[in-house]
Amino acid sequence: MNDALSSRDANGSAPSLPNATVVGGRFEIISFVGNEAGSELYLASDGRDNRQVLLRIFACSPADQPTMAADLALASEVKHKNVDSLVAWGCEGVRAYLASEASDGATLKEIVAARRAQNQVVGLAHAHVLLGHAANGLEAAYPGLCHGGINPTAIRLNSAGRIKVLHLGLTRALPALARSAATAQGLSPYLAPEVAAGAAPSPASDVFSLTAVLYELLTGHPPSTPPWPATQVNAELPKGVDKIIDRGLAALPETRFALPSQLIAELGTLIAGATTKAHTPAPSSAQIGKPVSLAEAVRLSDEHERWLIQKDNLDFGPFSLAQVMTQLEKGVVSAEHFIVDADSGDRYKLKDHPRLAEFARIVERKLETQRRTKAEQAHEHSERRKGRWMVGIIGAAVLVIAGGLAFYLMNRKAAEHDVLASRVSEADVDRFLKDVKVEFSPTKHAAAGAGHRRAGGFSGRAEDFDNSMYYGDVSKEGGDAILDDATVDRVMRANYRRLVPCVMHAGIRTVELDFVVAPTGKVRAVQVNGQRSGSTSICIMNQMQSFGFPQYKGKSTIASWSMSFR
Repeated sequence: MNDALSSRDANGSAPSLPNATVVGGRFEIISFVGNEAGSELYLASDGRDNRQVLLRIFACSPADQPTMAADLALASEVKHKNVDSLVAWGCEGVRAYLASEASDGATLKEIVAARRAQNQVVGLAHAHVLLGHAANGLEAAYPGLCHGGINPTAIRLNSAGRIKVLHLGLTRALPALARSAATAQGLSPYLAPEVAAGAAPSPASDVFSLTAVLYELLTGHPPSTPPWPATQVNAELPKGVDKIIDRGLAALPETRFALPSQLIAELGTLIAGATTKAHTPAPSSAQIGKPVSLAEAVRLSDEHERWLIQKDNLDFGPFSLAQVMTQLEKGVVSAEHFIVDADSGDRYKLKDHPRLAEFARIVERKLETQRRTKAEQAHEHSERRKGRWMVGIIGAAVLVIAGGLAFYLMNRKAAEHDVLASRVSEADVDRFLKDVKVEFSPTKHAAAGAGHRRAGGFSGRAEDFDNSMYYGDVSKEGGDAILDDATVDRVMRANYRRLVPCVMHAGIRTVELDFVVAPTGKVRAVQVNGQRSGSTSICIMNQMQSFGFPQYKGKSTIASWSMSFR
């Protein structure tokens, strides 16, 4: 281990560490990210598995190091989908380092600022969902460890649509993190008064901080002291929210909600009551068995997008009830699928939901009638064809032969290319690589919930590159994982030699790959240098089938990776 940290003074006044510096004998710095709360942030590579991590370096006196180690040891034991994972930590002299997962996305502070720039706020329904996930993460650490420093910069929404609680276990080692956005008097609007006075954090102090974040999500501004009623700042809020905020921000811990989940439950009850009052349907004159039009369904439905559909072990949405009814009518979902209230967590089969049961039965009968009609039409069509079966067989044979010939002609060149590539020996690859310098670019994922498309097309299905209908799993069961950049990069670097024969025959020097890895670990679609098809795309697609990406539970991973030969 080098002395890169111990050579710096306790105030960290030396320039930021240069790239390629190894910290803790394990983490090689890639780039400087910035400064935060008296610490330096770097993007680094873990020497054990080549994955990228966020490396935090800060001053920590020898007297404080045992406390830091104890807190971080407790934090490292928390394995929860809504908590930022710790990788390693240590000290060199009076400097400490902490490596955690390199999360992308945006903090709640950044989300609030973006909404404020558009004269908007996050709103009650979305705040309830976002903070509900954060509360799950916080309570996963209880009773062993309380956060004590929750604020909008300590909660991040990543590109997979998952909330991550950051800085767990750092309140005492790096108190400046907990005092984010402090006022001129040195007080943070998010820090519970007892914690600001030096007391140990508790679940009640996390409730205070979470309520302060809630206030900012609803109004666009942190709470003042005392806080101005949220309903006077945002007139669209239901009146009951002020009472909830007042209790959550109470000066005495014992008068607040005991746990963050109790705060979230109160918000859910308030939202459910406000929604019912705002959208109570008028009595309908429609009789049972009478066809229900989609327009009437929309009029009777709840327009608030609070419903998730569970299909094939994944959650889709959120939808309004009108949108759910549309999906039912189209046959995209069935009455046997489950519908989940994202606000309250209530879960029903569509056929059992009190607002959808009758509609689902009508739609099922309608779809069954359509299926029967199609079956009868298919039978009649089959009967008409019996008299012409010989002509049909001959015609089909001609079509098969013609199709096969066309396929052969279209793919002959690609097949020849693939065969030639398979004949390239390891010695040929070694000779090729001996004369060139191979450079790799960092792996990149597509934006969450958006298609990843370029000019041209794909060796594979184009729709595989579109995750726009996937919004992530919101249950506590997991199921919305994707391969991280470090894993993709590690597999590609371990197998890139197998792509060299394809590159040699193509005569290209730069290979830019967009590809899709299914949860089974198999590559299902590839695009090479923006080209839709051709011998190089087919050759690389065939080679990547056996690269051995790991299996995982979640959506398909869309990634970009490139290499060049100079």
